[in-house]
Amino acid sequence: MGATGERGRTARQDDVIRGLAWQCHRGHVILSGGSNGRNKAMVRKLMSLPRRTASGGRPTKEEAEKLGEHILQKALQEFITKGFDAARMDAITASAHVSKRTLYARYESKDELLCATMDYGIAKHIRPMCTLPANGPVRERLEAVARKFLETSLTAEGRGIQSLLTWLANYRPNLQNKITGKAMADVTGVMEQILKDGYANGEIAFSDFPEVAQIVFHLLFSLPNYEILSGMFPEYHGEEDVRLDKELDFVMAALRTGVVFPPNGP
Repeated sequence: MGATGERGRTARQDDVIRGLAWQCHRGHVILSGGSNGRNKAMVRKLMSLPRRTASGGRPTKEEAEKLGEHILQKALQEFITKGFDAARMDAITASAHVSKRTLYARYESKDELLCATMDYGIAKHIRPMCTLPANGPVRERLEAVARKFLETSLTAEGRGIQSLLTWLANYRPNLQNKITGKAMADVTGVMEQILKDGYANGEIAFSDFPEVAQIVFHLLFSLPNYEILSGMFPEYHGEEDVRLDKELDFVMAALRTGVVFPPNGP
């Protein structure tokens, strides 16, 4: 037997391994084995791409969807890190390890890519939460929804998405309205159903569900979220609990009586 190499392999085995080509991403890129850092880095980058079938030809629908999600995740990171103005399409293609042709075949402009990216980010973080909590008292169900939204919105990526939405509201309001319209409908739809159930059970007096659902969402999520992000409540754990309890007290008092009054008294 020859001299042993890494992990007890013989030198001959090492030669064979190094001589093997690594076929990555549908076989369009072939890399020799080798042990130099550049090859290893290139292999790691290529292996981060969604897997393709070995059959060749056009990608399947599932493969195309996975590649699209991969591109949008990289674009989201670029937009969050650098902002819309400084984000570059070249940087996104490099990060996603796709060609410019692939990117522009899907998105003709940075505006179009931003819209798709924000839809992806909102769907990833917000829409999965738009499921109704188990049946129970209205207060408990509203609290469960509000807490889920607060926890998600205050993650690093959640904060980044909100920063992008704020920028859009200031500089591209038409795009911002287009992006947030569906998400807000999903969110307030959950609140609306909870209110309808509460009204049917005799827990609340309001029956103007769509309008009240939006007000409740802003009181239980938008306001506490803004106060935490703006530093009015710098300590995340505990402080938002106090604020949310106060808002819940106010909301439930109004819902039960059908009369809206200031938190400090009628």
